[in-house]
Amino acid sequence: MITVDVLQREALTVLYWHRLMSTEQVRRLVAPALSPVTVRAKLADLRRAGLADRITREHRPRTWHVTPVGAEAVEAAGTVDARAYRLPGTLVAHLLQEHTLDVVETGLAFVETARRRGDECGPLSWTPEVAHQFRDRAGDRRGVVIADAVLQYVLEEAGRRSQRTLFVELDRATMPVARLARKLVGYIRYHDHAPAGAGRKPVWRERYPRFPRVVIVLSGAEQPALERRLADLRAHAQAMPLVSTAAGRVDMIATTLPHLVGSGPLEPVAMPLLGDPRWVSVFGRLA
Repeated sequence: MITVDVLQREALTVLYWHRLMSTEQVRRLVAPALSPVTVRAKLADLRRAGLADRITREHRPRTWHVTPVGAEAVEAAGTVDARAYRLPGTLVAHLLQEHTLDVVETGLAFVETARRRGDECGPLSWTPEVAHQFRDRAGDRRGVVIADAVLQYVLEEAGRRSQRTLFVELDRATMPVARLARKLVGYIRYHDHAPAGAGRKPVWRERYPRFPRVVIVLSGAEQPALERRLADLRAHAQAMPLVSTAAGRVDMIATTLPHLVGSGPLEPVAMPLLGDPRWVSVFGRLA
């Protein structure tokens, strides 16, 4: 049994929270000042202790996850809320990992920007796979929208701090754009759902002080193909009555993962899905 140091405890916690991460993502998230060799050795020690394990693929980055014993150790430490899931079998993990790694890469773009600026966004500032229940306006249709992540960011500007919350929906170019556009409907129905009684207060107000901006992150293809996909998504959103009439109620923007990672979320990397085409930051500010 090894003695787990501070870095290894942090690595184990983020592996538990985010489910699957590459070696380099672990390094960038919890120990950016350390060399890749050192971080690999720390993770290898966790593997020898039975707390973490890896998925190795030819010509692809090594991916890490906690074992059941590792998950129990994190839950016993009480540093994060217990997650309701456990990692599926190895075959399912292989299918999940590209999407999961891209969600982590999205979060890292915010973390690294926050470090440079002195804002607040850390390794646990986004929660993967968050479910939200809703009914339609008539109250006769029940559904659920599951955000790939809910991300919290504290922005500091001119001495003022503001809390920003985002619903992150990541698409790896694996579904038709029309189907991706229909996922926006779930967020709009969740926004509009107000149970009968109690002044018909929107249900989302029980969880959020203001409705989070919906950010579609496109990945899984080269940048020119992703930009065409973004344009198609915007056209679909504007053509769908339920979505197009949500302007002013639900903010919806789209970006590409290469653009987000390359420039950072506070640069003009995103396009609103409704209204005039204009490149803005992920937080909606004009370039």
